Amino acid sequence: MARARNLNEIGRFRDAERSLRRALALADELNEHDRVPTRARLLITLAWPTLALHGLDQALAMLRESRAQNASPRLRALSWIQEAVVHVSCQDWRAALTALDKVGDGHALLTPGEEVAARINGGLAHLSLLELGPARADLMAALELSVAHGLAEKEFKVRHNLGCLEYYAGRLPQAIELMREADEMSVSVGRVRAQHDLALVLLEAGLLDQARETLSRALDETRRDGHRLEEADLRLDLATTAMLRDDLATARAHLDAAVAAFRARGATERQRSAALLRASLSLSEGAVPRGLDRTLAPWLDVDRPVTPDERLAARVHVEALLVRGQVDEAGYAVQRLSGRVRQGFAADMHDRLLVARVAAAQGNTVRSRRAVRAAMHRLTQRQAPIQSVEIRAALALHGRRLADFDVNDALASGSAPRVFDAVERWRAVSHRLPPLSSPQDQRSVELLAELRQARREAVSPGDEGTRQRARAARLEWEVSRLDWARAEQGDVSAAGAPLAHGTARELLRARGEQALVWVAQEGEEYVLVVTGQGTRLHHVGPAAEVSALADRLTRDLRAHAFAGTNPAMEAAVGRAVAESVTGLDQRLLAELRLGDGPVVVVPGRTLMAVPWGMLPSLAGRAVTVSPSVTRWATPLLSAGSRPAGPLAVTTLTGPRLVRAGAECAAVAETWRSVGADTAGHTAATAQSVRDALVSGGVVHVAAHGTHEPQSPWFSSLQMADGPVFAHELPRPATAPHVVLSACDVGRLDPRPGDEPLGLTAALLALGVRSVVAPVAPVADVVAEQAMVAYHQQLASGRTASEALAATLGEHPSAGAFCLFGTDWRPDPAQIQRAGSLNIAS
Repeated sequence: MARARNLNEIGRFRDAERSLRRALALADELNEHDRVPTRARLLITLAWPTLALHGLDQALAMLRESRAQNASPRLRALSWIQEAVVHVSCQDWRAALTALDKVGDGHALLTPGEEVAARINGGLAHLSLLELGPARADLMAALELSVAHGLAEKEFKVRHNLGCLEYYAGRLPQAIELMREADEMSVSVGRVRAQHDLALVLLEAGLLDQARETLSRALDETRRDGHRLEEADLRLDLATTAMLRDDLATARAHLDAAVAAFRARGATERQRSAALLRASLSLSEGAVPRGLDRTLAPWLDVDRPVTPDERLAARVHVEALLVRGQVDEAGYAVQRLSGRVRQGFAADMHDRLLVARVAAAQGNTVRSRRAVRAAMHRLTQRQAPIQSVEIRAALALHGRRLADFDVNDALASGSAPRVFDAVERWRAVSHRLPPLSSPQDQRSVELLAELRQARREAVSPGDEGTRQRARAARLEWEVSRLDWARAEQGDVSAAGAPLAHGTARELLRARGEQALVWVAQEGEEYVLVVTGQGTRLHHVGPAAEVSALADRLTRDLRAHAFAGTNPAMEAAVGRAVAESVTGLDQRLLAELRLGDGPVVVVPGRTLMAVPWGMLPSLAGRAVTVSPSVTRWATPLLSAGSRPAGPLAVTTLTGPRLVRAGAECAAVAETWRSVGADTAGHTAATAQSVRDALVSGGVVHVAAHGTHEPQSPWFSSLQMADGPVFAHELPRPATAPHVVLSACDVGRLDPRPGDEPLGLTAALLALGVRSVVAPVAPVADVVAEQAMVAYHQQLASGRTASEALAATLGEHPSAGAFCLFGTDWRPDPAQIQRAGSLNIAS
């Protein structure tokens, strides 16, 4: 297939070349007055297929010949513009700008379309050299001309390239917004380049799955069209994406194919770029590739590396020296990465990692740890202006290697307090940011309404269901892009500092609690037991074994929830659940010698789906699950104002749940009996959910729920008018306590940096203090009985963690329910507790 595509591509260029050469032969028969300009025009056009078929040198020779024809100043200007296009195609940006400089006074002889094309290429070259001022000047001039002369196709390209400029400037939401605006223009243009650029922005934002999908779509289109050089460019970035996913085999395959294409087309500069990336891949495996010094030679004489390739070469050089053990040489080489340079966030974090690694290799632990802390601060600064919870979490990808370095350094020291501080520095950083505040725009509201309809109709049989599922996928993409494009308006404060070990111990001692902080590192699982008296570090065992035990329990719980109609099967699966619970408990907790009292669990990436209340070692204990100790402590350290008036309680009932109405009615009656102000919606809509979350009181939702592992921000609750998604929850959400009596919606999917994603995580990130939700399916009758009992316990004045522990003791089949966030208790002034309820023992 690849051979057929290549032949198809070559055939098209050869057809173009033959046609142009026939035209050149015919031009020789013209009179001298017509022959000279005609030949010059044809030679300018012929340069492009010549580049594809015979390489850069022959293409440039063709353009020199066109200028040697004594053509008009206008044609000479066009030949220089075409030469710039050729150099841009080969990514020789300086040569492209040199060619454009030769146009000189010829700009006045160009048509508006030709002038816009020249400005676009100049802007692109300046962008690639990170010269943002000249790039903006060229692109804004091109935009003005495009709009003035109705050049829609050119306007599309300019707006898109302005998005690229914002990407280089580090303003990701603005970059995505401009690219989205360009993409929505109704013009017939090739979208491969635009898709490629959008994928680069998604990579910078840490959205690896979306970047890979976008690059793959562009690659498919490019291969159909036979554009071999564009295909090779896409493969370079697919290789980068695979490397970030630790899929080195896929990365190597893409790089090999790209190098072969560049070599065949004589694109020397791009071939060197691919060789650099391939060397970086080898070094990530701890091996110095053969011929590395020759690969690096063109860049090592650069005093101050500025361009992306120059910076990559400098990093590769430092990493190679470290692998070879040449620490002193690495110390000199890493100095070339100092100073402020315009570059992507991923590259900046890589530089900081190398500074830390070199300092550590030199024995300078002070400088190494200072570099790590500065990098963490840079990460929070980068996240703070972002209004997309998804991007806030995804950006932690670029701190992953620094976090690993930091935690490994702490583990090597054997100091439990140091391990605690290192883990808290990087864990769930996005949850330390201020709650989001921007309202949804009207376009998002409209798209989400369409998505609700598409999701409702996606269950239709046959072609209609297939069509609606495809429509839903397109709408999800558009909703995501709008969300990613949100930027904070006005002053944005950075995240608060992570909770220090000493402060954590004092707070735990004051509350009589202890924390279990789980750490998966270098294939091993550890746990920190933090109490008011001290902190202990335990090695649990291989992380893969721990993860397998947790996954087994999750599978058994799911099977048990659906085995209720068959008593024999229910009993058999129940035994399997009991065995899984015991096995996981033995591995995780048996040797920890926990003291009495409540427990705060920080699960880390391998244990986010564990139903902690089911584990025998925690039976009867008040347990709170939190993304980090810092997130758990933040509401406790904040002096909030005392609520006024009776407690507001809202119950919301979704469709197609037989027992949901009775459940919500019983919950409402429980709270009315203690003087709470209750409101119930038996056919609640998505808007009902949003309104309840800003009511400032308790919210109880009994509905079907869906967790989307691949797209956690489209996890949803099924309401009367369709699903309400995590994407559309209010910013901020002021309800202090939310109960989701809905299957699976307590599940969290980890992202790099142990950033949790899912409906529960979204509520916590948006300002909700605590959430009760199940991490696995729960039978309807069990959920009804358990959640009514839970609210009775809560209304009696118990904390949420105490109420849930008591409930699970009475209703062990509801063990999948967990309390997430920070413990909560209704304010005594808002309820009349004494004698109001008869809580069954």
